[in-house]
Amino acid sequence: MTYRWFLAGLALAVSPPAMAAPKAIRDCKDACPAMVVVPAGHFIMGADAGEADRPEGAPHPVTIAYAFALATREVTNGDYAAFVAATGYASSRGCRSLIRATGKVEAIPDADFRHPGEGAGDGAPDRPVVCVSWRDAKAYTAWLSQKTGKPYRLPSEAEWEYAARAGTSEEFPWAGGAAKACVHANVLDGDGMADGALAVFGGAGGMAAAVPCRDGFAGAAPVGSYPPNAFGLYDMIGNVWEWTQDCYVAPYPAETPRDGRAYEVSGACPRRAVRGGSWISAAFRNRVTWRGRDPEDQVSWIFGFRVARDLVDGK
Repeated sequence: MTYRWFLAGLALAVSPPAMAAPKAIRDCKDACPAMVVVPAGHFIMGADAGEADRPEGAPHPVTIAYAFALATREVTNGDYAAFVAATGYASSRGCRSLIRATGKVEAIPDADFRHPGEGAGDGAPDRPVVCVSWRDAKAYTAWLSQKTGKPYRLPSEAEWEYAARAGTSEEFPWAGGAAKACVHANVLDGDGMADGALAVFGGAGGMAAAVPCRDGFAGAAPVGSYPPNAFGLYDMIGNVWEWTQDCYVAPYPAETPRDGRAYEVSGACPRRAVRGGSWISAAFRNRVTWRGRDPEDQVSWIFGFRVARDLVDGK
C-alpha cells in the first residue's frame, strides 16, 4: 500500500514536528541516491513578499499528513551520467550559460550537462547536474522507478518548501539570516562577485546584492559541502535551482492543494516552478519562499534537481 495519501486531511498536533534522527534510505548500491524520510507536519507556505510580477503569496496553511523520502543531495553529474549510459537517453543541449567575454547569459548550441558553461563545474562527478530540463528530470525519475520498483518523482512545491524549512519559519532556514549564508549555503557572495557575477545580474543594489561574506566557492560547489538542515538535507538553499513538479501560477490560486500535492492544470503547463536559488543568485532569490518559473524545456547552467519518492509499506 502507498502511504502518501493515506493520512491526508488529518490535523497534526505539532508544527514543526519533533526532530528525530533522519531515517536513511538507499534503494540500490550503484546508482540510487541516498535519501531520508521527511516526517509529516504542517507549516505556512509562501510569504507576503516577492518581486514585480513574482508574488510569493498568499501565505496559506499546508498539512502534509504523510512521510515521504527526499534525496539528501542534488542529483550529481555522476548520477545523471549513469542514467544516460544505462539508457542512451538524449539529454538536452543548447544550454543557457554565461559567456564571460560578453557578461551575458545566452543559449550555447553545444552546451549540455557535460559542458555546462562558466562556474558549473564542467561535468565534475561531484557537482550538481545542470543544463537539464524539467522533462530530463522526469525521465531520470522514471528510470529510477523502473530500476528499483519504487515510486520516484519530483517533489511538489509544498513538499520542497516544507523540507527546506525543516521546522523553521524565517526567510532563511538558519539563524542569522542572509548575513550567515556563507556558513550554510552556496549563494551569491564575495567570491561570485569577484568572478564576474555583477556583470550578469546588473548592479550592486537591491535584488542583485551579494551576501557580505566569502565561502571559497565562486561557482557550483560539490554537493554536500555545507551543513545539512534538521531533516538531514543538503543544499536546499543555493548551489543550483531545483525543478519541482508543480505548474507555476502566481499568486497561489484558491484551489492550490493544501495537503502537499503538486498544483497541476488541465492541458499543457506553460511554466514549471523551480526553487532554492543558486550559487549566482542574489540573497533575495535564495529565500525559502522565492519562486522561479520556467518552461519545461528550459535548460540553464544553474538549474538542476533532486528526487523524491513515496513510501511503500512505510519504507
